[in-house]
Amino acid sequence: MPPDILDGYLAHLCQAEGVQVGPGVFPLVTRAGGGSVRDTLSVMDQLIGGAVDGEVDYQRAVALLGYTDTTMLDQCVDAIAGADGAGVFRVVDRVIASGHDPRRFVEDLLQRLRDLLVIALAGAEAGPALGSLPADELERMEVQARTLGSGALSRYADMTAQALTQMVGATSPRLQLEL
Repeated sequence: MPPDILDGYLAHLCQAEGVQVGPGVFPLVTRAGGGSVRDTLSVMDQLIGGAVDGEVDYQRAVALLGYTDTTMLDQCVDAIAGADGAGVFRVVDRVIASGHDPRRFVEDLLQRLRDLLVIALAGAEAGPALGSLPADELERMEVQARTLGSGALSRYADMTAQALTQMVGATSPRLQLEL
């Protein structure tokens, strides 16, 4: 089922259950479901179970689904854009110290670089390829995409994809992340 149709169905279910869902949550749920309607519904059910006062906001969904906090992704991308190696290592330290899975961080960073590349190439028409994101996050991403440009984003995405491949079975995921 196409993500936009599934997102609409999730919105209908949440409305029927009286659960308020913040912007950007449904694309996260669809992504976590991996294309399976049943798995997507199961993920949404888990989020509803973790709702606070009948509401699931974006940050709570990110935390409950185990995705990397957008602040860490922003800091990493900004450090990369500024050629700030020390800044990248500070983000890696935060990833490890906060108990995040290094591989999950790299997966999320690769997704962010992909989204930035879409923004850099498609501009104002990138929306359908990104799903619904909170407005403030989209604004930050537009600035990052302009700063880095499509060529650099493509190179960084390639390097990140290679790093992700090398992390499979690595005895020291942190070392692979740092490299």
